[in-house]
Amino acid sequence: MSVLGQQLISRFCLKNIKNLVPCVVTCKFSENVAEKKHVSNSSNAIPDPIPGMIQTAILKKYSSPLVIENIEPVNNIKSNEVLIDVSYCACNGPDVLLSENSYNSKLNPPFVLGYELVGKLLQVGAEAQAAGYKVNDKVVALSKERFGGFSEQCVVEVGDIWRVPSSIKSIDAVSLMENYMTALIAFEQCGALEENDTALINVGLRGAGLAAVDVATNVYRTKAIAVCASEETANLVREEKGAFAAFKYSEKKLISQIKEIAKELNIHDIFEDNEGERFKNMLHCFTNIYKTKTLSKDMLRDDNFATVVQYLSREGKLVVAGVAETKGESQNDNKESGFSVTGINLREYRKNNHELYRQAGEEVLSHFEEGLIKPSYSLIVGLYKINEAMKSVTDTKSSGKVLIDLKDKNAPLVRKKNDVQ
Repeated sequence: MSVLGQQLISRFCLKNIKNLVPCVVTCKFSENVAEKKHVSNSSNAIPDPIPGMIQTAILKKYSSPLVIENIEPVNNIKSNEVLIDVSYCACNGPDVLLSENSYNSKLNPPFVLGYELVGKLLQVGAEAQAAGYKVNDKVVALSKERFGGFSEQCVVEVGDIWRVPSSIKSIDAVSLMENYMTALIAFEQCGALEENDTALINVGLRGAGLAAVDVATNVYRTKAIAVCASEETANLVREEKGAFAAFKYSEKKLISQIKEIAKELNIHDIFEDNEGERFKNMLHCFTNIYKTKTLSKDMLRDDNFATVVQYLSREGKLVVAGVAETKGESQNDNKESGFSVTGINLREYRKNNHELYRQAGEEVLSHFEEGLIKPSYSLIVGLYKINEAMKSVTDTKSSGKVLIDLKDKNAPLVRKKNDVQ
C-alpha cells in the first residue's frame, strides 16, 4: 500500500534551568525542642512543628533522602507573586531526577522540590489582584521554574496559577495540569487530531502518555491504541480511559499486535513497502525507550512526549504519540528514516507562547468539569513519608500520580483512590 509520509513535529527542547529554586531558610532548634520525641523518616528525624513556622521537605545533598525541617514563613511577596497554603503537591519524575542530579539543571542543594500543587491563596500580589485573584481562592499551580511545593507554603508566579472551580476536588486538580496540558498542546499544535482518527499512543509508565489516551479517546473521540510498560497500566487505559485497545510492550509481539488491531479498524498493509519500513522506524523511536537499562529514568523526563502524523493513502491518518526517544535540535535531520522526533516541553511554551500555555490550562480544567477526562492517581502519602513517595515514582506498578498530603503530614502511604476534598 502506498503511504504518504507526512508529519508535524513539536520544536521545543529541554533547556538548562537556572536559578529555579531559592535556597531554604533553616532554623536552629532549642534544646528542649530537640529533646522531644521524633518520628522516623528513613534515617532522618522529623522535628515537631513549631508555632509560627512551616514545615518543608528539603534536599540537602544529591541522591540523599529529603529532610523535614521547620523554616520561617514568607512575610512579603512581589507584585507578580502569590503565596499558597499548600494542600497537595504531586511528586513527579523531574523531582526524582533533580534529586539525583540527573536533570538538565545545575542547581546546588539545599532546595525544595515539587512544582505541581494545589491550595488556597494566603497572599496576593498586585498583578494577581488585577487578574481577579483574592485571598482564600483555591488555585492549582504549575511552578516548573521555581519548584518549592514540598512545603506547607509556596510562593508561585501569578502566570503559573489557575483558579479551581468549586466543583473540582483539590485531589483531582493537582493530578491534572502538567500531563493533560502536554497532551492537549501536542494534539492541537502538533498532531492535528480529529474525530474518528486512529491514535497509537506509547504510554510508558504513566504521566502524559496516560493523559493522552484520556484526551484522544474522550475529548477528540478517536480510537486510541495504547502501548504500556505494565499490564496494570494497560488494564487502566482500557477500563478507565476507554481505549480501543491496550497491551504491555513486547518487542517480539509489537508488529503483529498492531497489525491485528489495524485489521479491526480496516487498516491494511500498514507495514508494507518502503513506507512500511519508515513506519517501523517511527515506532522504534517511541518503543526503544523500553529497551534501555535506565528504563524508569528515561520515562521520568518531562521533555520526551512527542507527536508524529502518518498519513495513509486510503484509511486517513494515524497519529503516533507518547513517550519517545527524542533528539535535540541539532540532531533532528534523519535522511535515512525521513522523519525526526523532538519532545514537547511546557516550560518552552510558557516562555515563548504564554497565551497558549494559559489557554491549555483553562481547557484542561474545563474538560474535567464537563466530565470528559478523569486524572489517575495511585498513591497518596503524608509529607513525613516523602522519601517513600519519591521511591514509588519509579515503581512500574504505580500507574497514576503520586501525591503528597501537606495537611495530614502523618498520613500513611495509601494505594487506592479515596474521596478526598
